[in-house]
Amino acid sequence: MLEELEKLCAELEVVDTQTQQKMKQISDLEEKAKQLNEDVELKRMIAELRGEETPAPQDLEELEQAKNEFEKLKIKSEELKKQALKGMAELDLPVSTRPQIDNEGKFITTLEGGPYERSVKFIAHKLDSSVPLDIDGVLFDSNKIIVTEVSDMRIGLQKLLVFKQNIRRMAMMALGEKNPEIEKIIDYMHQSTYKDIWEAAGSKQRVVFENLYKELAITESSEKKRVQNFFTNSQKVLGDAFPFRNIGSGIWERTFFGSLVWMRYTTLYPFIKEGEKVSKEVGGMSEGEVSVSTKPKIESLNKYMEKKELDKILYGNKGE
Repeated sequence: MLEELEKLCAELEVVDTQTQQKMKQISDLEEKAKQLNEDVELKRMIAELRGEETPAPQDLEELEQAKNEFEKLKIKSEELKKQALKGMAELDLPVSTRPQIDNEGKFITTLEGGPYERSVKFIAHKLDSSVPLDIDGVLFDSNKIIVTEVSDMRIGLQKLLVFKQNIRRMAMMALGEKNPEIEKIIDYMHQSTYKDIWEAAGSKQRVVFENLYKELAITESSEKKRVQNFFTNSQKVLGDAFPFRNIGSGIWERTFFGSLVWMRYTTLYPFIKEGEKVSKEVGGMSEGEVSVSTKPKIESLNKYMEKKELDKILYGNKGE
C-alpha cells in the first residue's frame, strides 16, 4: 500500500540525512587527522635532530568509528531502498470511490490518507522524472491523480490501472525480476519478421515515418509499406501492449510500457551502432555498461507540457 511505502520513504529520508551528516563528520575528522600527523612529523624531525626518541604516529579512533558508522548507514540505506522498490512492485493506489470528470475532460481522484509526498518523490526519482510524476497522460501528485483527455469514467479508470501496472513493472525490473508481459512482447519482437524495423524504431521516443525512411535509406514504396505494416499489424496483434501509440498521420509515440520493453530488450539483445557505447540504467538502478544504439531513457510527459500548464491542470488557476 502507498501508506506503507510512505513510511519506508520517511525512514529512508532520515537515514540519508544521517549519512550526509556522517560524511561531513568524516571529512572534518580527516582534516583534523591530517593536521595531527603533520604536527607529529615536525616533532619527529626535531627529535631526530636532537637525538631524542621520536614520537609515535597518532591514530584518531573517532575517525575509524565514524567510518564504521558510515558503512552501516550505507547498508541500511540500500536495504530501505530495496524494501521501497518491493513496495513499488506491489503498489496499490488508495483512490477515492467517487472519482470525477470535469468539463475539460480530466479524470480526477483524490488519494485517501495522503499526502504521499515522499512516496511520489521516490517513485519519480526512480523514473528519472520530476514531481508531479507524469506518465502517458496520468499526473501523479502527493494527494491526487489526474488523467488528462478522457471521455468517460471507464477510460479514466483503465488508464489508472495501466499506470499502476507500469509502476510495478519498472520496480520489478529495478529489482532484477522478470515481468511476464514484457518478456512476451520481447519474444514477439525478436522473432518478428519486422525485427530490423523494431530495432531501428525502439530507441526513439517519437517515430516519424519520413525520418525513419531516411535513416534506413528506404526509397522503394514496398519497403515504406513494410515499415507502416510493422506498426499497424503489430498493434493489431498486441493491442494495448504494443510499445507505440499513434498520435498522427505517420507519427507514433513510444509509451512508458514501450520504454520498459526497449530497456529490457537491449539488455537481452545488445546491439550497437558504430562509435556508440552507453551506460544503461533502469530507474536509477545501474545494470552495468551495455552496448546499445541509444540510451532508452524513460522520460516524463513534462516534455510535452510546460510547468505552468502542469500546475494549471493540477491546481486550477491558483497562482496565476
